[in-house]
Amino acid sequence: MPGYFRVLLYVLCFSVVASTVHADALPKKSEFLSMKLPEGLKRLKNSEHKADYWILSAHFATQVTQSLCSVATGATILNALGVKRPIDPIYDPYPYFTQTNYFNDEVTKIRTRDLTLKEGMTLQMATKAMRIHGGDAEAFHAEDVTLEQFRKTAVENLRTPGNFIVVNYQRLNIGQPKGAHFSPLGAYDTKTDTFLIMDVARYKFPPVWVRAEDLFAAMNTQDTEVPKSRGYIVIKSSGNKT
Repeated sequence: MPGYFRVLLYVLCFSVVASTVHADALPKKSEFLSMKLPEGLKRLKNSEHKADYWILSAHFATQVTQSLCSVATGATILNALGVKRPIDPIYDPYPYFTQTNYFNDEVTKIRTRDLTLKEGMTLQMATKAMRIHGGDAEAFHAEDVTLEQFRKTAVENLRTPGNFIVVNYQRLNIGQPKGAHFSPLGAYDTKTDTFLIMDVARYKFPPVWVRAEDLFAAMNTQDTEVPKSRGYIVIKSSGNKT
């Protein structure tokens, strides 16, 4: 075989191998269903596991910066739980959690607001902040549980009033642009095995239905700050009500 054709054959073979490796390194094809679409609304209507959706909607906070997703999520859930609320001057004399008064002295010891604005929070940090404010919160790293365990916990949570579940995940694995994120879950649809993520970055994405398998894979991704996977938080009131 002439040298020219040998080189050409080598290049073509290398390109095929490289493309295969690149494709294998990417997450499986994922897709989500927007609540803006009629099918998305129909799925919510038919869901038997949506106890959290309406109360979260009543207190839903949109994150004010790209990195305050854990704080907006925490404020939303704590207001929905009805735990003792601090006063923000903007709403004085009415107590209400905001993305400003969330950073009291104790939370600041975990992560300052300035650093959160730059780097966000880890799963454990977000959980500790919720505990400080009166939430009975427990974190689960996806690498320590199975998809079946997560699904069972989340479904039970979503059909029971008075408790909530937060997911910490990598957007890329659910078919969105890359980025780590926190948001609460609002509902589950048994027929399609999908969860409704109520995205606190509402200026980027509306609530979306995501397959349980894809959501778990998105949580079972490496956190960039700690040597653990992302995961989820189960939270209820610790009893310190307003």
